[in-house]
Amino acid sequence: MATDSVKLLIVRASPYAMRAILALEAKGVKYELIEENLSAKSQLLLESNPVYKKIPVLLHGGKAIPESLFIVLYVDEAWPERAAFFPKDPYARAMTHFWGDFIDKKIFQLAVSTMKTKKGDPKKEAGVSELYENFLTLESGFTQLDAKPFFNGAGIGYADICLAPLAAWLRVFVELAGIRVPTAEEAPKLHKFLSAIREHPATKVAFPDPDELLSYVILHLKKTMAA
Repeated sequence: MATDSVKLLIVRASPYAMRAILALEAKGVKYELIEENLSAKSQLLLESNPVYKKIPVLLHGGKAIPESLFIVLYVDEAWPERAAFFPKDPYARAMTHFWGDFIDKKIFQLAVSTMKTKKGDPKKEAGVSELYENFLTLESGFTQLDAKPFFNGAGIGYADICLAPLAAWLRVFVELAGIRVPTAEEAPKLHKFLSAIREHPATKVAFPDPDELLSYVILHLKKTMAA
């Protein structure tokens, strides 16, 4: 089954699509990217993810796996003979899941919702403040899992893949959401991670051009606000 063709439905700018690409790249899996137009979703996307009708969706062995975190888990188990995304120790494995969930909910989901909140809305400043505190909390996660510089050690794993798109989206979040990131003195492990992940070979494939990403998000937000 692992040798079956692999296809990935994505939108290049999506941080969730970046996670799926990173997982496949980290495992050295050959795959075909299929870019979707969310203004005119393909029949393939609608049939592959009939519940949420969103990207990314992984197609493998005649089966469709939606949602970025489930895709990362699937890729790790479908190609177990390649670099593992989780440590073998049960406690470290559980904590990797914990911090991956924290990153998804308390960093990305909060950052996106804050970005979409209009200026002047008290919820926007509240979101900015909460994100700042969450970054400081995440620093303790790097310490707990003994990041060197990644959560998974020298190679990227589950929590690293969850967080990695922040390196691509940080400029967007700062310019459009006004988020504040702790300094390198306040969160040295976070900054070390961001520097290291930007240089990882997998992100060279997964991350779009920074200027194109910012332009895409600005245009998308204008459409959303006008709707």
